[in-house]
Amino acid sequence: MNYSQNTEKKMHENIPNSVEIVDNHLDQFFDKDEDIVVFHEKESEIIHRDVYFIKASEDLPYNVLLSCGMSALPMKVPEDINSSEFVEIMILLPKEWNLEYESFSDEKNYWPIRIMKEIMMSPHKNETWFGYGHTYGHEEGEEFADGIGFNSIMLAYSMELSDDFTQIELENEKTVDIYTLIPLYKEELEFKIKNGASALLERFDKFGIEEIVEIGRKNVCK
Repeated sequence: MNYSQNTEKKMHENIPNSVEIVDNHLDQFFDKDEDIVVFHEKESEIIHRDVYFIKASEDLPYNVLLSCGMSALPMKVPEDINSSEFVEIMILLPKEWNLEYESFSDEKNYWPIRIMKEIMMSPHKNETWFGYGHTYGHEEGEEFADGIGFNSIMLAYSMELSDDFTQIELENEKTVDIYTLIPLYKEELEFKIKNGASALLERFDKFGIEEIVEIGRKNVCK
């Protein structure tokens, strides 16, 4: 795997990580010479948050950003909820999205990575959990970046990638579930809170909204 820039992986021994689990999992789907870049977190607390950038190719018509580190610690899932306590997240971006390191000073390029890192930390910092249909946004409800329209994210099951990819089997018969992140407009978030995730996804299907992020896409609740 190719690593971005000259950032060296610096971790304290007492900070857990999921690198081996994610690396071994990706080896089942991509050749060793596949162009995968890792955006390393230079300094960590609680968990070490890396983001794997799997570049678009002839066989993969979009870029994949995949988290690594969120599943290093179990989340506090209520006992009566059937949801894995180990989760990673991903977001699918169009192949023309600028993910060169030098472009990250522009929030219009960087916001997916920033939001992923916030979500990765949130359940461990706040002693909560994430699962299907959960949403994340900032309290002030502002756009993630000027002009993109999206102000929140919903966790959903991937429509593009198979269960073989989105579920990592662990030795203790547990799984790491990988959820895809769907950016939402303000009105879509309000609809989801009132009617549920499945009802919102039905609207996406009705209007042909794909899992791959599209800036300027139709607002299905406006």
